[in-house]
Amino acid sequence: MKVRSLYVRLVGMFLVVVLVSISASFLITSQQFRRDIKVEMTMQLANTVTDIERLYNATAPRGLMNFLSETARLTNVSLVGISRDGQWFGFGQRYRSIANQLEPEQVADVFAGSTVSVQMEDNGTTDNKMRMRTVGKLAHFGRVELAVFVSPDRVPQERSFMRTSNMLLLTLLIVGSLLFLVAAHYVVKPLKQLKRATGRLAKGDFSVRVPLNRKDELGDLADSFNTMADSLSRLEAMRSDFVSSVSHELQSPLTSIGGFAEALRTSEMTDEERNHYVDIIKQESGRLSRLSDNMLRLASLDSRHHPFHPQPFRLDRQLRDNVLACEPQWADKRIELELHLHDTVIHADADSLSQVWINVLHNAIKFTPAGGRIAVGMQETGGGTVTVRFSDSGPGIPEDARGRIFERFYKADPSRDRSAGGNGLGLSIVKQIVSRHGGTVEAEPGGAGGGAVIAVTLPLLPQEELDE
Repeated sequence: MKVRSLYVRLVGMFLVVVLVSISASFLITSQQFRRDIKVEMTMQLANTVTDIERLYNATAPRGLMNFLSETARLTNVSLVGISRDGQWFGFGQRYRSIANQLEPEQVADVFAGSTVSVQMEDNGTTDNKMRMRTVGKLAHFGRVELAVFVSPDRVPQERSFMRTSNMLLLTLLIVGSLLFLVAAHYVVKPLKQLKRATGRLAKGDFSVRVPLNRKDELGDLADSFNTMADSLSRLEAMRSDFVSSVSHELQSPLTSIGGFAEALRTSEMTDEERNHYVDIIKQESGRLSRLSDNMLRLASLDSRHHPFHPQPFRLDRQLRDNVLACEPQWADKRIELELHLHDTVIHADADSLSQVWINVLHNAIKFTPAGGRIAVGMQETGGGTVTVRFSDSGPGIPEDARGRIFERFYKADPSRDRSAGGNGLGLSIVKQIVSRHGGTVEAEPGGAGGGAVIAVTLPLLPQEELDE
């Protein structure tokens, strides 16, 4: 198993956290316990000396040595008695060790009336855990005055506590680690599923999904992954459609050009036919040129490196100028063109917006029948935006196509668009430019007389000022 595996890291982090927590808890608890046991044992041993003294004086046994020996055995303590002249005796398992470690100053303090409590090594060991508490106190046995030092013979409570605590903490560590190994497996399992799904996605399988029904962060991650997979799947479908549409748009004029160029090679052809074929080749070449220009413009807009120089200008004047620039087209079809404009200053890129109005107006002219009508209106809103609507008296846009006409190469009526020379990129360019300005463009239902309505809404101020 790799060290950089998340599973190993989780287990390692758990062990480190548990070990640090256990160590800190053990140190704090043991220190507190030692302070408590020191006070408690000192009191117990001092009371033991007092009880031995009281029992002797109450019972008045014949021999002091026999009494102290039996008492030490029954109470499980080691006892050392020292007289004022320095003579000493002892009973129990550790009396020699106690006698050897006593200091004259400690004996003097006891004869002075103080209770002395010291920590003495058990059989000379230097292990702090094996030290015994020894208490010295002045006692009177009849006429005999002794400095009595007592220490427990049994393993003290401190050693028992240490052993029990160590066993408890070790058990906690082992059991906790085993349980965390299992828990970490269930935590890492969905991540492994995501890893496998990501690998399949990287290989081009956009149908992969992560079936993870959870309400936590991992569930949110799985939902985000599935959303991303859906987006990539749609993007791949759009890419395929785009390639197919480009191939079709290129193939059609190239086939026409090739066919009519081959026809021009024949000698049995009148001048009228030859001129007709040349006109068709010129027309198809123009289609290819427009397609190339539109694709380059879309690529530039997509890259966000398209020239963009916003500045204030009169929107109504720009619309009027663009309508006049298209006069040969709408006048040739005897289209009645109405303008409903008012003075409006907008802060935007004039060249880009001019392309928007030209594209939308060409579409309206293209689909408006001869003798029809086109209206261009302007309306400001209270939200700091202006909406420009292009209405025509053409056949209109089907309801199911209104949401898709701004997609690249989409054509509500492909045969009609091809005859009119369109390639399905004009409105896509319009949408990109309007979005770049922070506006919106949509196809609205026609009025009572039918027709199509394209509404372009733009902010009057620069986008960065609106964001502020």
